Amino acid sequence: MLNHVAALAEVEACLQGAHEEAPLGVLVLRAQRVREVELALGYAASASLADAMQTALVDAMRPGDRVIRIGEHDFLVLLPGLRGRAHAGLGAAKCLRVLQQGFEVGNGLRAQPAPVVGIAVAPFDGDAAEQLCRRADRACDDALEAIDRQAFWKAPPVPLETLHEDLRVAIADNQLSVFLQPIAALPDRHIRSYEALSRWTHPTLGNIPPDVFIAAAERGGLIGDLTRWNVNVALRHLATLRRAGRATRIAVNLSVDALQVPGFVEQVLDLLRLWDVPGDALVFEITESALMRDIGRCTHLLSQLREAGIRIAIDDFGTGYSSLAYLRRLPIDGLKIDRSFVRDMVDDLRARRIVATMIELAHDLELTVVAEGIEDEPTLALLQDARCDFIQGWLIGRPADADDVVAAATTS
Repeated sequence: MLNHVAALAEVEACLQGAHEEAPLGVLVLRAQRVREVELALGYAASASLADAMQTALVDAMRPGDRVIRIGEHDFLVLLPGLRGRAHAGLGAAKCLRVLQQGFEVGNGLRAQPAPVVGIAVAPFDGDAAEQLCRRADRACDDALEAIDRQAFWKAPPVPLETLHEDLRVAIADNQLSVFLQPIAALPDRHIRSYEALSRWTHPTLGNIPPDVFIAAAERGGLIGDLTRWNVNVALRHLATLRRAGRATRIAVNLSVDALQVPGFVEQVLDLLRLWDVPGDALVFEITESALMRDIGRCTHLLSQLREAGIRIAIDDFGTGYSSLAYLRRLPIDGLKIDRSFVRDMVDDLRARRIVATMIELAHDLELTVVAEGIEDEPTLALLQDARCDFIQGWLIGRPADADDVVAAATTS
């Protein structure tokens, strides 16, 4: 049994490799009814039950998973390298099945623990060991009331009006930050551009996930302000990188709501002039599904951006519901293949063929292709064989604070 400090050290070690594309599941398991076993059969039977549960959990886990005993009958299970948040739920369900089978505790007697499991997932639910363990432990309380005996940690609800007002202040007072993730060309792997990603650390709530504050911005009429802020900061950093010869382009996510804000196109052109950056150095990425919601108006506005040289790419390509016929008509320059296709290429022949077909189709339409979610050399090699133009992912570089990225790039 590890003490509190040693257990946290184990979590910290696993956190070093955790990121949005390969999150870490932190599970806290509590075994119920153990006190009944001890009262009925004695401490030796109770201890035997705990040992049997730990052995069963260890045997059921993947190589690299960690099972840590943190109490008489409580366990901390660490699941690194998951495919996503839902993957942690599958791991929790497996733990429950293992423990619910019951265990021999001597003299032909069998004990049936009633386990519950609470789940926290890094980096979505936190990025500090103690915080994640505490949140998984709190989720155990919810699991007691759950039919399936497991529960994910849920952040306490924040009144939408509060989040709107706080975001308005954060934009006005420059309290947001931008992270940059590199995009490299194939085959030389030289970094040609970056994607600019907005981040918000709330003064009392901590890190607010981008999907949460972007949705709040859209609902609260702030998406135009947020996008302008992001474009302004991104272009400022790009101007510095271009002067140092370190990057030629920067990509910024664009929502349909921001695109349709009156005067948005003119404001973007003003920012390009302000930072003396040519239009073709800016790439707007707009998701396939969002684009198809109002294809007519979006096409008109995107055409205005392209007339200024700004490049347009369809983000998360393959996950929406657009007809391939639209690719010929849309004013776009490139596609970004969603990681859900890329991550299975090594082990799935069909995934490889789908990605290769996407790349071939894009090239036939004179579009460039970025594949995202690249985490290993075998995947990179397959993409290179398929003549993919650019790659993005943790193998190339993690998102990092823009000030740090620019400082490192311009002083090396």
